[in-house]
Amino acid sequence: MTDQKLEIKKKLHEIFSSVLERDIDFGELDVESGILEKFHIDSLIALQIIVRIEQDFGIVIEDDNVAVEILDSFNKAVEFISENQQVHEMR
Repeated sequence: MTDQKLEIKKKLHEIFSSVLERDIDFGELDVESGILEKFHIDSLIALQIIVRIEQDFGIVIEDDNVAVEILDSFNKAVEFISENQQVHEMR
């Protein structure tokens, strides 16, 4: 795992803990799927998390399907952010 992806994971952990207003064990998030159900994330909380991701990482998530997909899989979120930060930095 690259240093960049590790930093993304750490920041995502902070975002989830902050928005969900609870201390989340890092291992609880490091899963392939099921985060939405595991933490009972409704649409309002999901929107708050997406907004924080966009603000904190300087990216835009335009597709609602992508938003749901990256929220349900921590690893997909890390990949999406990593790829889109690189595109954003190239502009």
